[in-house]
Amino acid sequence: MIVVAGPTGVGKSELALRLAEATRGEIVNFDSIQLYRGFDIGSAKPSPEVRARVAHHLFDVLDAADEFNAAEYARLARPLLDKIERPILVGGTFFYLRALLAGLPEMPARDERIRSRLRKISPQRLHRWLTKVDPKSGRTIAPTDRHRVERALEVWIIGGQPISNWERPSVELPAVKIALNLERSKLNELIDARVERMYRDGLVEETRALLSRYPGSARPFSAIGYKEAAAVIAGQITLEQAMAETRRRTRAYAKRQLTWLRAERNVHWLDAADRDRAYAKAIQFVEGES
Repeated sequence: MIVVAGPTGVGKSELALRLAEATRGEIVNFDSIQLYRGFDIGSAKPSPEVRARVAHHLFDVLDAADEFNAAEYARLARPLLDKIERPILVGGTFFYLRALLAGLPEMPARDERIRSRLRKISPQRLHRWLTKVDPKSGRTIAPTDRHRVERALEVWIIGGQPISNWERPSVELPAVKIALNLERSKLNELIDARVERMYRDGLVEETRALLSRYPGSARPFSAIGYKEAAAVIAGQITLEQAMAETRRRTRAYAKRQLTWLRAERNVHWLDAADRDRAYAKAIQFVEGES
């Protein structure tokens, strides 16, 4: 099993595709937004043409109104991995990846009564509360990631201890972990260009069409890009303000992704500045583990 990881915009999908074609592999998605049907532009979902080149799995498997979490992702993906000779995992939702490879601790189950009460509190107040009771989670969970903030508080309320204290399983599925990185200023340039391209390609129009089918409270609409596009549609901000906020949030997300990845063990880091060299090195790592 091969994992291709790295901050958003660094070129993970391109490298995964090249590896899949070279090794007769099949791509398995672990990006939480690419799981949803119709959320294409804002999630940088591979085009139909790209997906026709090699087998792609776990794209377009959910509707926006579906409730879904990391544990459910692991339950969906693990049987799939057993059927694929060379799975190549690629995405940016590393909590989903960890749930798949190592499992999750036995934490309290979801409680709708508590969730309904938490939903009445503003995101800013929820995150301040989380930071007080669980400083570690407060640092790693973004204030805008309401779903994870609510879950962390739910676990603290029911279980009596921070979610970060729950013991994780020690056995992990074997995988060759490859991570792409890039000098910060160059990565920011790629992120800014990607955001501009998303809006130029019709992110606002895509969001408007999705809002005609699903409630704005559906989880994918809180994702980077979609939240800002929805605010443009609602007349709350201008297009220029939306693009600036999307750039800011994407940069912050990339920083959190790198922090998460650096805490992982046995990761082969590659410089994404020279993509051909990175690909050659990735092939060496894969062949060395075969």
